[in-house]
Amino acid sequence: MNIIKFNNNNFNLFLLIFLLLHVSFSLSAFDPQQQQSIDTLIGFYNLPPIENNNYCGLPDNFKCDKNQTTILSINLSGSVTNKPIFPDQIIATFKNVSEIKISNSNISLDFFKEYSNTLSTLTLDNCGIPNFPASLKSVNNLYMYDLLFSGNITTTSINSLSKFKLKYSSNDLMSDYQFINDGGVSKSQVSYEITMNNIHQFFKISFNEITIILGKYFNPNSLVNLQTIQSKTLTIIDIGHYNMPMDVDGVFTFSTLELIIENIQFNLPNDNDNLDFTNSSKLLIQMNINNCTGLINSTGDLRVLISSGVQFLGISNSNLIKLPPKSFYVGKFSYFGLRDNRITGALPDIEEPNSSNEVYTYDFSGNLFSGSIPQNYCYHYVNVSNNLLDGTLPMCFVCILNDYYLRSLVENNDFPNFSRGSTNNFPECTSGMISFSSKLPITFGGNGYVNGSNFGWNSLNPQYSPHPITSNPNLYLMLSIPNKQIYVGVIRNEDFELLKKINFTSDVSFLIPNITIKAELDVSKPVVKEIRTYPYFNQGYGFIILGTGFSYQSSSSSQTIVTFGIYRCSILISNGNFIQCIVYEKQLAERVYPIVVNNNQTGLLSDAYQFKFQRTYPYITAIDPPTTSGGMVVVYGSYGPNHTVVDLMIGQQQCDIETMNSSVIICSIGGGTGVQNISLTVDGVNWFGTDYFRYKDQQLTCPGTPSCSGNGDCLNGFCVCDGGFGGEICKQIFTDDPVVRRNDTLTEMIKNGYSFGFSIRDIREIDFTGNTVRQHNFTSWSLTPDSTTRKWTYVNYFTGDGSENSIISYTIEQITGEPKNFTFAGEQFTLQPGSLKLTANISNWEYLGPLNTLQLQIHSSVKAQQQNECEQKSNINSNGDGVSLNYITIQKDKNVFSGRFIDKVLSDGRPTFSKVSISEQTQDSITVSISLPYCKECLIDPDFSILLSQDDSTDNSCGGGGSSRLKWVIPTSIILGLLGVIGIAIGAYFLLRNRLYVSRSGVIVLKKSTKSSSGDSSRT
Repeated sequence: MNIIKFNNNNFNLFLLIFLLLHVSFSLSAFDPQQQQSIDTLIGFYNLPPIENNNYCGLPDNFKCDKNQTTILSINLSGSVTNKPIFPDQIIATFKNVSEIKISNSNISLDFFKEYSNTLSTLTLDNCGIPNFPASLKSVNNLYMYDLLFSGNITTTSINSLSKFKLKYSSNDLMSDYQFINDGGVSKSQVSYEITMNNIHQFFKISFNEITIILGKYFNPNSLVNLQTIQSKTLTIIDIGHYNMPMDVDGVFTFSTLELIIENIQFNLPNDNDNLDFTNSSKLLIQMNINNCTGLINSTGDLRVLISSGVQFLGISNSNLIKLPPKSFYVGKFSYFGLRDNRITGALPDIEEPNSSNEVYTYDFSGNLFSGSIPQNYCYHYVNVSNNLLDGTLPMCFVCILNDYYLRSLVENNDFPNFSRGSTNNFPECTSGMISFSSKLPITFGGNGYVNGSNFGWNSLNPQYSPHPITSNPNLYLMLSIPNKQIYVGVIRNEDFELLKKINFTSDVSFLIPNITIKAELDVSKPVVKEIRTYPYFNQGYGFIILGTGFSYQSSSSSQTIVTFGIYRCSILISNGNFIQCIVYEKQLAERVYPIVVNNNQTGLLSDAYQFKFQRTYPYITAIDPPTTSGGMVVVYGSYGPNHTVVDLMIGQQQCDIETMNSSVIICSIGGGTGVQNISLTVDGVNWFGTDYFRYKDQQLTCPGTPSCSGNGDCLNGFCVCDGGFGGEICKQIFTDDPVVRRNDTLTEMIKNGYSFGFSIRDIREIDFTGNTVRQHNFTSWSLTPDSTTRKWTYVNYFTGDGSENSIISYTIEQITGEPKNFTFAGEQFTLQPGSLKLTANISNWEYLGPLNTLQLQIHSSVKAQQQNECEQKSNINSNGDGVSLNYITIQKDKNVFSGRFIDKVLSDGRPTFSKVSISEQTQDSITVSISLPYCKECLIDPDFSILLSQDDSTDNSCGGGGSSRLKWVIPTSIILGLLGVIGIAIGAYFLLRNRLYVSRSGVIVLKKSTKSSSGDSSRT
């Protein structure tokens, strides 16, 4: 076997051959089509020839990728005097090019068809094309300078661009091209800087910024289309291409955040016309007008009207000679500038600010103002440089002359204590010139403010970034109002202990005049600003207390004490401006509690904060149930903002939750009947309601034999009585109006020797075991009659905790003359003359416990107006489903007093089930109890009227028969709550017939009788 031995010469030769082969292989990898195209372009643009086959050797003209296999960008420039024609079928070979710049050339439209879709940025400088290209394919950024072309520009060709510039160095190069809106794709965050002869309608496009340069042939009538431009910044400028007065009607509408107008010669039709920008969008907050004419009238008054949303306004270098009235700018703009005009006279007065929100920035520099600087200029940021001011420079300005940046605000004037052009030897600013009006307030977790004089301004020098006030120990000072007020920052626990050791003092340094003064500190007492509450599992309630002056501690320390009325709030966290604590009391009553925070670290107590505690989630106020077949249930109430684990039980069934938010649960449940309890658990906190839920009945039949006693029709389970008939089964008829008598406790309806009286006797708060925990008896009402409408209102205030917070009221309206229509809970009904309508309202009841509800007691009684030897004992009957009462009758001699009840109530505006029961009964009276759910406002809606019985079966020896001895029936038609399950179809049916409608759930609609007293009738 032969062995080749390498000496050093052989090895070097081998390495040289390898490198040459590698370079040759690398160069041969360059795209041959691009090689040929580069050779062609080198000839057209007189570029140096390619050496050693290195097509990446001209990086200024052809930039290669890092592997030197393809061209990424091209930069070619021809002769200005003899522009070359860019050759066709060349650009297509550069398949990976992303950026092209061509100068001083003529280009055919084929170029725009041939370039690769990889092209992103195209720049054409001093080039010519036959027409503006109809499509720019993939190009995002298009820059055109001194472009010569014929025809117009369409939005289809440019709407896909993200950046577009079309600019000219001379108007001689411009043609009379127009922008034509022919649609195009939608685009946002676009930036344009374009020379335009007309402003087209900019639809489907929103700008980050757009600059419109007026062209040589600009049409002022197209300014109306400015309102279609939506942008962050809009600039309208004439750089000399148009350069003539612009006739305008004066009304402008803009939809931009910032508007810049430069070098425009406005020409209004009349001397008293205005440039009116008030129709602009509220989005317009910044506006600058520079070097414009036509802004003033013949007397020198400014004639510009500004949109109310503008916060920054500058009008500069526009030959203004008068200040606008103070009403034009004071309190209107955060920044107002009139720089470089020709305004004469004294500087305007400015109000002294009382807060940092009232500190403004003004620029009056470069004018002809004379006289002195008003003292109130110390409290704002005002530039008055380059004027003719000759009064004494106020001390607040003297103390900042050592700072170059702040000195520039007053330089180039003729102050006797600071001459024009001075850069040193300034008047002295001593420590006595800077002072505090009181001790500096310090507090845990909050800030304070101290007033004084000559504090200076926040520096314009970035070196101070931008707060020129420091303190040792650090009080975190910041300037709030220049030269007047300093903000004292939040003091931490360690800061307080350090300040305590040095007797609560601090060295405050003002860096610009280089002065330090010792300040005394005052520790502020705790201040409670806001309290929030939440349920703390099933143990009580948690409270978030926001404010200042609280100590820093955890549950293991005891520097903060919070009292919640008679309760102690156990601290979990206290960190200066935030306290979290727990009151371990499950039955915390709704009422106003005085909250006091004791900071044991400072020994200071807060003032008592009056906090109105109201029940927190979870609780239920109203339920929309399904039928007995089951289905969707809508449960209204409060369930917390961030509920995670929620469980809802109705009776023994789980209600499967479909969706929920903080106030509504929608769930599904199986079929059932009757009244059920309901229990709710939200994130471990339980709530329970007794007899809260009732299924809707599906089988609807009408009472009576025959149905509705033959005096009406059965519709959806309810009797629609013929005109003049009433009662549950249409057996009674209406009579004339009764006599109504009222006092401050009772309302009576008197007819035929008997009186029916009714009143709301008391209201009771019931706990979840059914026990009465509080009762308020209505021994006296405040009665307010209204004789014009025959309406009167009873009002009673319940002083549960010493303040009259809860209001119970009911209004009675007597129906006379003609039937009257009403709407309650979305239902329409009609009451006949002789009826009384009662509407009761219970609002703002303060509950003693989280599971408590209310019961309202309505008492009804009957008595003879005079002794009657034939008077019999009363016979009281009722019917219902064993849970809730529907109907009662009280029979007295020949007289039957009847009542009907709706077992629904409006709870916080929503209908829900309300249990009705008899709580007390005697021979001549009955008291009905209406159970109300938890609500901040509950409404019930009873009605009362008198009917005449046609039943002679109760006649006795003391009375004869016949039509002259008709018996009176006084019904207690107490319609409570929603007037609920009656459909709109029933109301429509009733309105088409002269009849009485009575629902099993208690809706009574009284119509005038069409039957005689003898009982003869005719159907209508």
